Amino acid sequence: MALDEIYAEISSYPCRWIIWTGGEPTLQLNEEIVAFFKDKGYRQAIETNGTRRVPSGIDYITCSPKQQFGKIRILIPEVDELRFPMAKGDPLPDVSVLPKTRRYLLSPIFDGMNVIQENVDYCVELIKQNPHWGLSLQVHKLIGIR
Repeated sequence: MALDEIYAEISSYPCRWIIWTGGEPTLQLNEEIVAFFKDKGYRQAIETNGTRRVPSGIDYITCSPKQQFGKIRILIPEVDELRFPMAKGDPLPDVSVLPKTRRYLLSPIFDGMNVIQENVDYCVELIKQNPHWGLSLQVHKLIGIR
């Protein structure tokens, strides 16, 4: 779809935020796209795995790294939040090699739409021991929205 076509589809909604997510959005998203929607009055957030640079103009960056933590800081020196999917037994990441951020979040891994309670309990215990971390739950899964 062309940018004008996308704008025509979304402009009827009252929301003025766009969240770029799904797969790895930096594979398609570029500064031209970000600028187009910024000129139309939209604020924009991105949820990235940190493997590529984020286009300039993004208002809020969430990074959920999967690997190569040390490389992320080079590509994206600062983010608004770091979110780590965690299963029972996973170690806390070394924040000294990660981008600067205001929020460190642990997100318990679910099995599809099913809560894995031991992962939730594990994250809660880690947060109790490391209070600079917070909890991020996939609420849509908890309430059954697909």
